[in-house]
Amino acid sequence: MGLLNSLLGTAISAMVGGNKGGQNQAMQLVMQLIQQNGGNLGQLLQQLQQGGLADALQSWIGTGANEEVSSTQVENALGGSLFQAAEKLGISSSDAGNLLAQYLPKIVDTLTPNGTAADADGFGLDDVARLLMQNFLKK
Repeated sequence: MGLLNSLLGTAISAMVGGNKGGQNQAMQLVMQLIQQNGGNLGQLLQQLQQGGLADALQSWIGTGANEEVSSTQVENALGGSLFQAAEKLGISSSDAGNLLAQYLPKIVDTLTPNGTAADADGFGLDDVARLLMQNFLKK
C-alpha cells in the first residue's frame, strides 16, 4: 500500500493545500481507518455519524461550507479505531485527532463530489484512489 499512499498523498496535497507533512499524515490516517472499516469509505462515514458527528459530516458531504470539528470530537467519534490507526503510523492519538480535525472535512468533501453520502457507499481504497487521481489530474 506504500505506492497507493504516496499517490493519494500527492493528490490530496494538491487539492487541500497547506502543510504537506500534515496532509500526508492525515491521508495516511484516513486510508488506515478505511482499511480498518473493511476497506469501505461508507463504513468509516457511518462510524463518524454514529460517533456524534452527523451534522458536521453532512456539511462535509454536502456542497456548502464544511463545519469545523475539534480534535476531541474526532477522537470521541472514532474511539479505539483512531488509536489503532495512529499507533500503526507511529503518532499519538491526540496528534491524529488534531490532524483529522484539520483535514478530514476537506478530504470527505473531496471524496463526495456530488454532495451525497451515496457517493461513498461501497467505496473501497481503489475507488478512493481513482477519484482523488481524477481530481488531481484536473488541476
